[in-house]
Amino acid sequence: MMIAAMSLSLIHFAHAMQQKPVQREAVGTELLMDRVGPPSDEAVGVFKYAGMEHVTPHVLTTPERAKVEAVLNSLPSLTKHLLMKKLHRLAFVDGIPGEGTGLTSPVAKTGSYDITLRASIFDESFSTFLTTKERRVFTDDGSGTVVSVEGTGTDALTYVLLHESTHVMDRSCGLTASGTWLVGGIWSVESDLAPQLSSSVAATTIFRGGSRIEVGKAVGLYEALSKTPFVTLYATASSSEDLAELVAWHEIQSQHHGNLIVVVSDSLGNTLQRWEPLTFPGVQKRFSVVDQLLASRLPCSGLSSIRKPTSRTPVRVRRYPGD
Repeated sequence: MMIAAMSLSLIHFAHAMQQKPVQREAVGTELLMDRVGPPSDEAVGVFKYAGMEHVTPHVLTTPERAKVEAVLNSLPSLTKHLLMKKLHRLAFVDGIPGEGTGLTSPVAKTGSYDITLRASIFDESFSTFLTTKERRVFTDDGSGTVVSVEGTGTDALTYVLLHESTHVMDRSCGLTASGTWLVGGIWSVESDLAPQLSSSVAATTIFRGGSRIEVGKAVGLYEALSKTPFVTLYATASSSEDLAELVAWHEIQSQHHGNLIVVVSDSLGNTLQRWEPLTFPGVQKRFSVVDQLLASRLPCSGLSSIRKPTSRTPVRVRRYPGD
């Protein structure tokens, strides 16, 4: 286990982390806010290549900038520490439809990352954001069945930055490499589920390259999900999405006292069934592993220096599917 293998340097680091915490947090957030700026030409190009021809850079308003600062300040200490070392640019764009959020892109030959998000997320409620994404899974079958998702405790921007910053941590530290303590027994390689999970109905959605499912079958789908270690259907997409979802929802529950609720209703609005995935036994067991990760302080080596972003560095884009 990574935790058991920590060296004495971790003790010294943890002691340093305890000194003047309020001042340290403020400095960290200030450094990250220095990296909020226009998107790279490469990132805009990826959106346009995907058919989003009207994508343009978004200039943050004063209230939006204050919101970004508050969300960055609320991130876990480990996540913020990683971003201070690895984040090159945080940018926002207009012209992305509501079903998409953005992309996380490695900056070529630097070991750093750009995060580019759609700006309309500022005006979207958390529940609307989650419901829109979830309904992509289903197709209308005339049954009148409706799937809705409720997120509480925080907002869509906080969730998205928790999710995307976990991608940065994962790619920087190789956390979901095959066989690691975070994904062992669940993933055989990045996108291949372990045999006992690959046969689950929960692993047949569009998030795993399947077809849209008739909405009348939603109850059976979520019942299947409740028997897996995945917090959302989207978490089944790959090991990297699994980890990003797990960390984001762990923090929403533990730090923001929020919840995730999936409701399937009939044509008259009557609830057929509801689930709270954060309470699924398999998810709860993995949340304890996330506790260990976020308490570890140093998940990987090579993070000793803070680098200021350059005005423009070539980007080699890797888009996380469906983000």
